[in-house]
Amino acid sequence: MRDIVILVGILALIPMILRRPYIGVLAWTWIALLNPHREAFGFSTSLRPNLVIVLVTLIAFVISSERKSWPGGTVAATFLAFIGWTTLTAVMSPDREASLLFYNDFVVKMALHMVILLIVINTPHRMVSLVWTYGLSLGYHAVKIGLVTVYSGFVIGRYTGFGPADTMIDDRNHFAIAMLMLAPLLFFLWKHADHRIMRTAAMIGMAMCFLAVIGSFSRGGMITMVVMGFFLWTKTNSKIVSGTLMGVLALLAVMFSPPEYKDRIATTFAQFSEKESAYADDTKLDESFCLRVANWQLGWDMTLDSPVFGHGLRSIQNKEIATDFLNERHVCSDSPKYKVRAAHNIYVEVLTDSGFPGLFLFLAVLVGSWFSCGRIARMARGRADLLWAHDLALMMQVSLTAYAIGGILLSLAYYDGYFIIVCMIVALRGIVREAVGEAEPRRGAARQKKRRRHASAATPAE
Repeated sequence: MRDIVILVGILALIPMILRRPYIGVLAWTWIALLNPHREAFGFSTSLRPNLVIVLVTLIAFVISSERKSWPGGTVAATFLAFIGWTTLTAVMSPDREASLLFYNDFVVKMALHMVILLIVINTPHRMVSLVWTYGLSLGYHAVKIGLVTVYSGFVIGRYTGFGPADTMIDDRNHFAIAMLMLAPLLFFLWKHADHRIMRTAAMIGMAMCFLAVIGSFSRGGMITMVVMGFFLWTKTNSKIVSGTLMGVLALLAVMFSPPEYKDRIATTFAQFSEKESAYADDTKLDESFCLRVANWQLGWDMTLDSPVFGHGLRSIQNKEIATDFLNERHVCSDSPKYKVRAAHNIYVEVLTDSGFPGLFLFLAVLVGSWFSCGRIARMARGRADLLWAHDLALMMQVSLTAYAIGGILLSLAYYDGYFIIVCMIVALRGIVREAVGEAEPRRGAARQKKRRRHASAATPAE
């Protein structure tokens, strides 16, 4: 039954997309984040619904009479440069076939999605619709895991399978960071929703995000949640009220967290209590953290071998490439679990894949987007009609903070949820610049000029 509902729903979107291409971007985002076909158990699990949506959206985009204008800006240009450099390094990889396979599955689809998003998401209505699509798509998984966390007595973290199967967030640690990136957007939706039911749904979704992080048993997720919570507190107006609320939530989290999770958190802080002696003796290192450090060392050695172009996408977990760089000098090298695996760090991941130029472009996109949120908030400050843009910019800045901090321990460099937020920031900047008169309106501008020409032609000569 689920398979039929999913198939009918996707087919029903086609005529709507052909009429309004931006609906295709919303549907594209929905499928990319929710992966609805993976929630069924029949024939739809083998379908590729995103391919259908992509083709229909591209057709609708080409035939649409709506004016198509690039939003401009440094972040958008840097994003395109990063995609271009990634393309070059993928082609030059020692294992070109494996590198291009990942490139086609993630980078090509992501780049097409992002480019069209930047062009067609050019009004406040479309932007808020995209935020709701993002929130509802990942919010479904937040509610599902949050409820299971409560039902299991907060011990679901012992098991696997959190996000959609065979996606970047099916791992519990990755899933926790995705939830922390989602929570600030749900806060924005709660604050600006027009209907009480919508506000309630956003608030429940936000609570479920934090429950899901606790249920994931992810130490990186917990540390990121603390840092993100502090940064979010600095952005609130009523710091006493918000600080008290966060304190109560933190107390509840400590009270209801299972002993196993508290022990995992305790080992993380104990890890750095005697830093020098801990690194001097590998046996004092927590094995999970030890293996991460070893992989960072492996990534650094790989980078020094090819500092400009790297070794191609997913190179650090490619046995054909990374095995030659395994070294007994690496921390925990004598552990039976030490082998070719993920980078466990977005910065090391990009560094080994695309070299120092790739890392520079990646950081330029991340840092540029973060500061762009501040500029958007300053442009919108003091204007009632742009209050929503002000708050959305600040919340997306919090999401980027969660990604930047959580990514220190995870391989999420090519997570499409992150790049969607980046492109939403670029699109929001264009919308706000148009509203304050710093840029010409992109949507409907050509039609307005045509009307003015007709009006002037119809005016009788004196």
